[in-house]
Amino acid sequence: MSFRIHAIRTVLVGFLVAALTVVAATLSPSALAADGLTWRETNTRILDHQVVTPGQPVKVALPVPSRAVQAKLVVAAQGSARPSRVSVCPGGTMTAECKANPVLTTPVQNVAYAHITLDITNADRKVTVDVTDASTTVTLKLASWASGSTSPAPEVTPPGPGNTGVPAGTKLTVREGDLMVDTPNAVIDSMEIRGIVRVRTTGVVIKNSLITGRRLDSSLSLIYVNPGASVTVEDSELYAKDETPHVRGIIGSNFTLRRVNMHHVIDHMAITGDNVLVESSWLHDNLYYEQDPYYNGTPTHDDNAQIAVGSNITFRGNTLEGTHNAAIQVTQDRGAVSNLTLEGNWISNGACSVNLAQNKWGPVKNVVLTNNVFTRTQKYDGCAIIADYPTVPEVRLSGNTWPDGTPVTSIQGREVGQKGGS
Repeated sequence: MSFRIHAIRTVLVGFLVAALTVVAATLSPSALAADGLTWRETNTRILDHQVVTPGQPVKVALPVPSRAVQAKLVVAAQGSARPSRVSVCPGGTMTAECKANPVLTTPVQNVAYAHITLDITNADRKVTVDVTDASTTVTLKLASWASGSTSPAPEVTPPGPGNTGVPAGTKLTVREGDLMVDTPNAVIDSMEIRGIVRVRTTGVVIKNSLITGRRLDSSLSLIYVNPGASVTVEDSELYAKDETPHVRGIIGSNFTLRRVNMHHVIDHMAITGDNVLVESSWLHDNLYYEQDPYYNGTPTHDDNAQIAVGSNITFRGNTLEGTHNAAIQVTQDRGAVSNLTLEGNWISNGACSVNLAQNKWGPVKNVVLTNNVFTRTQKYDGCAIIADYPTVPEVRLSGNTWPDGTPVTSIQGREVGQKGGS
């Protein structure tokens, strides 16, 4: 009797393998290219003769990147004592709607198979398998997965000369010399300020303005935000008309930059505290000196953003380029940095583009990089992100790519205190 059961099981498994092979052969990427997606064939078995019991769904991980939006699966089922319906749902839960639409029904003992296409956009790279009526042996093969969209993606223009800075046609009122802002909620509109702006109160707004600074003989910035003060800068341009190793763009905390065109400064910003938002801005063309007095006569360590201390810091939808040291440089010179988010930016240059140095303050906590595009223009080829080893687990990556769509999924690690990548 045991020999007969074993023989039947061997035959059924043979049918199952054959079924998977035949169906998979119909799912080549070339056959699927017409739907507007980019398909990649895998033919990977992701569930192998798993007995699924009614009411006890099985979750299965999909070996696909986060950018995958559809998956083609081959489903094979066999060995049920009576006809049993098999459902396969995107995600980690079995929904009533999905269960009401099974992908196949097994004949008694014999094998049945089907090929299906699932939308896995919000499935967290998982599918869930369930059966009704009787325990069933289920096998799943991932035939191929797709990235892209079936509808044309909206054209997104990176921040640059056409969508940042002072709007065309704006008439500017010239102010010679420095400007001290002491009135809460003051609005500075359509001005050309040929000096330094020092914000010494809260709620200040600077918009549609040009700030070019003055001659500097010591370290300062075009905008300085006093501790406890706050400012929003919109649709404005900042650059040093008098170029010098002493000048930065903005120093402080509690500031927002939106659609700002900033260039020809050493560091576009030095963040020294909490609550910073930079979005839709173009940070480019840093000043650079082969013999910089601030670095003992060695080359300038210029960054788009240098973060000494702070929490709740977000860069969203910016173009960050033109640096020699890093686009985002966390130094933790003054204290811990946490809750740093980089989302939807175009990031270029630097020795490594994102450099997370923890100094003596421990790991940089809760760093999120999502949907950024890195160009391959780093000094160290392919070094998009570098971090001290204890910081690496604190960094969450999702949807980051190189320009050709290849995912950026790795972080270069280093020992604490090493200067690799800087």
